[in-house]
Amino acid sequence: MSTKSTAKPKEIIDEINKLRADPNSYIKKIEEYSQYFTNKVLKLPNLNLKIQTQEGVTPYLDAIEYLKTKEKKNPFITSKALCEIAQEVVDKIIESETGEIDEEIYGQIIDKHGSFTGRFARAMDFGGFTSEQVVINFLVCDGDEDRTQREPLFGEGLNKIGVALGYHNVYSTICVLVTCTEFKNSKDPDDIMVFKDDDENKEKKKLEQEKIEQEKLEQERIEKEKLEQERIEKEKLEKERIEKERLEKEKALREKKEKEKIEDDKKKEEERRKEEEKKKEEERRKEEENKKEEEKKKEEEKKKEEEEKKKKLAKSKFKSVNNDTEVKNIFKLKKKILSFEAVPKEQLPEGVASMTRGDTIVIEGGKRYKKYIYNKVMLDGTKRTEEVKECLD
Repeated sequence: MSTKSTAKPKEIIDEINKLRADPNSYIKKIEEYSQYFTNKVLKLPNLNLKIQTQEGVTPYLDAIEYLKTKEKKNPFITSKALCEIAQEVVDKIIESETGEIDEEIYGQIIDKHGSFTGRFARAMDFGGFTSEQVVINFLVCDGDEDRTQREPLFGEGLNKIGVALGYHNVYSTICVLVTCTEFKNSKDPDDIMVFKDDDENKEKKKLEQEKIEQEKLEQERIEKEKLEQERIEKEKLEKERIEKERLEKEKALREKKEKEKIEDDKKKEEERRKEEEKKKEEERRKEEENKKEEEKKKEEEKKKEEEEKKKKLAKSKFKSVNNDTEVKNIFKLKKKILSFEAVPKEQLPEGVASMTRGDTIVIEGGKRYKKYIYNKVMLDGTKRTEEVKECLD
């Protein structure tokens, strides 16, 4: 609800007459108000503002006890003169720098409209936004220890009432209430106050209501367009995000494939290089083996050739023409013993401590033999000589 005042003089007078007819009816209303206090701040759920009070909830509870002691009274009679007096007081207060007027000015205003008999009482409220709130403020009298604002509502002998409202630059609203026993209106003996909205006001209100409705519809349209635009923009952003993610995924997949291809090419190249190296190594090994084989064959052939040469040489050398020559050659061959050499320990037969080896060539029965002579010293200290012959022809 807006904080614009909805209170009206006629509604305030009607609320006061309801209060006088049934004081207990306002107890529940004040109890409800008292529930909305936080320390000394009153926050009413139907108003968009916080009201800073002077005493907090205490005068509200006091007003409840006050109403319990009150009995019903006759309704006030609305006085045109009193309403005009209340309006002039409102205007004077608004014009005043202090927000107050003295008793002399009050007297002048009253005298200007007529005269009263019996009792006269007045009250003021600042900051009331609804007719009900204005009446409750009069009953509560926050900040007024004597609760003097209640007197115009229930004072003995008070029969006539006048109410006026105005705008206050600090408290937003001001309400002045005046009551008296009787009042003689010097300008209008009937002193009848009629509250009504003329056709102009009705039309004005209608136009204002239509304007409010149009503004509301326009605001709804703008909000709708804004929401639609936000939805479209959101969808656009979402599509862009999805497209971006798709492109990034494609790029990542493409880079992955390229990387895998490079890795695969590297792997294949490495395998090919290793295969070539292996092949080269195999070829080199084969070449070495072939070379060794050829060298071995050459060595064997050379050795064979040398042996053949030796055989031929021996045959030609030792071939005898007569027996005397053969005997001489045999004798010479028998005497030809090569020097002995020591056999290394790792080549010694089992049970032999040391051994020397020598060889010679002898001819027996027209054939040449190579004789090996072994001189052995056994482990037990005994000595042995062994001979081994090998036919050379």
